Amino acid sequence: MKRGRSLYYLFVPFFVVYILFILTPIFRTLTYESFSYIIKDASSGIWQSIYYTYALALVVALLAIGFSIPYVYLVSRNENAGIKVVDSLVELPIMIPHTVVGLMMLITLEPSMPLGKLISRVYPGYQFLDTFLAVVITLFFLSSAYTIRAVQISYSNDVMKYEDIGRTLGMSPLKSYFIIALPMMSRAMLRGLILSWARSISEVGSLLIVAYYILPNIVNVAGVFIYSQFQSGNLSGAVASSSILIFTGFVALLAFKLLERGK
Repeated sequence: MKRGRSLYYLFVPFFVVYILFILTPIFRTLTYESFSYIIKDASSGIWQSIYYTYALALVVALLAIGFSIPYVYLVSRNENAGIKVVDSLVELPIMIPHTVVGLMMLITLEPSMPLGKLISRVYPGYQFLDTFLAVVITLFFLSSAYTIRAVQISYSNDVMKYEDIGRTLGMSPLKSYFIIALPMMSRAMLRGLILSWARSISEVGSLLIVAYYILPNIVNVAGVFIYSQFQSGNLSGAVASSSILIFTGFVALLAFKLLERGK
């Protein structure tokens, strides 16, 4: 017991330092401008940007959930070495600089590029830059790995064993997956959704290239909006908008966490 307590007290300073490291810049941002100034900045357009940012990030997160279900099943149930090599590439988008990701999307999907030309033939009038499509595809490329790995860890470690037990009791693979596996993975899927959603909201670099505006000359995603405020010399406005984004993000994450805890 004493040994356990000594280890506990040894680790407490690290915990405190880390929490202070996270909270100090957040607190500084929230208190940089007066509350009245932040309320005034709310009319700058940041609320509209936050609305579109959160909505598009949710679309991306739901897509990530949809793709993670068949992906995780295929990889976890397959011992093929080629599949395992491909699976190791899932995290690759995370390490690519985000401006590079923007360039990658540009030279892949712009209508003047080979794949873009092919899409244009199927869908006349197809556009990529400064569209919802550009935002969703780029954010999905960057954030889907978080959901896939969260679901994969849950399925590989525990869920697959119970699914196999269901099969030994006479369930078909389809029935055991939908009745046993999916409900058991619901918490992991929610956790993955939160991670992909939050990661999508934080993205700026790639969107500066492919979607500076998501409604031509009208709306930016939140990160780009705040960046444009800063670039125009409006530091106070950028910080005030950041405060609004941080506060709404905290409320949303708290709601997600309460939902996850309920599950």
